[in-house]
Amino acid sequence: MVNPTVSVVIITYARPHFVGECLRHLAALRTAPHEVLVVDASPDPRTRTLVSEDFPDVRYLRNDLGPGTMPESRQIGLVNATGDVVAFIDDDAYVDPDWLDELVRPYADPSVGGVGGRASNGIDGEESRGLDLIGRFLPDGRLTGYFGADPGRSIDVDHLLGANMSFRRSTLLALGGIRGNYPGTCLCEESDISLRVRQSGHRLVFMPTAVVRHVAAPYQTGGQRFDRRYLYYARRNHVVLLARVFGFRAPVLRRYVLTALREQRDYLRTTYRLVRGRPDHEGVVPSRRRRLTAPVVLTRSLAEIIGLGAGFPAALVARRRDRAEGVSTP
Repeated sequence: MVNPTVSVVIITYARPHFVGECLRHLAALRTAPHEVLVVDASPDPRTRTLVSEDFPDVRYLRNDLGPGTMPESRQIGLVNATGDVVAFIDDDAYVDPDWLDELVRPYADPSVGGVGGRASNGIDGEESRGLDLIGRFLPDGRLTGYFGADPGRSIDVDHLLGANMSFRRSTLLALGGIRGNYPGTCLCEESDISLRVRQSGHRLVFMPTAVVRHVAAPYQTGGQRFDRRYLYYARRNHVVLLARVFGFRAPVLRRYVLTALREQRDYLRTTYRLVRGRPDHEGVVPSRRRRLTAPVVLTRSLAEIIGLGAGFPAALVARRRDRAEGVSTP
């Protein structure tokens, strides 16, 4: 594909300030996209007003399903996009001026179905951390990140980061579009897209020169990053992901559950250390209050175990919905 047209889709919920900054960075690109679409699930009109008054060339689309429906917002963007490539960025991801030029370069190879870029989080050393683990799908079903790393060249990966990813529109449409039922924190929804594109025989490429600055805006849908709600949905949605993409009988699903259960030992070790008053790896001795409240740590393990169990009936419902909508399931 020579010089593909690109539709940029921004999904958002109740963060108009970040949408405005995101759109200002897109307007400063060296090469303008074919179109920009904002898909808004907010409960108020602030984002609609911002787009209509300050960015009249941007297409505003509405997702009336509300919070926790990021994949549904992506699907709305996909079905309304007209470019050869659909690029998804988060509202708190601000593109570099040459982001679009770098993102589309790998599409010259017809075997490439998706391209993702680097998300710089402003963390010291992130560019060299996890260089051999960027976007990997491990044999035990876990997914690695490290999308802030810079390997110095483009590399093939197994999945992409939702804050900075793109796909051929025709490829996504051929797969039946973007699937929902990844609620809560919407974890794994971008991995569902990526793994399905890989299963269809296409390559996924990580292009470290296609950079966005990810400022990690506050959640507006309840909870905080890595709280118990997050842990619950991380496990629940991961089970749904594996069951939908590979099937209930897939060995990788069993391996993931066993790995997740083994990982609960870390909570037990932490609780034991705190109760005994032993120092952590940095030599810090827990306070008396911390020792008394140590059992609270186990509620994080409980959230994960409940999430694992909830993933199976949720996956059954999701697979039935997929079949009803004509999306093939293993």
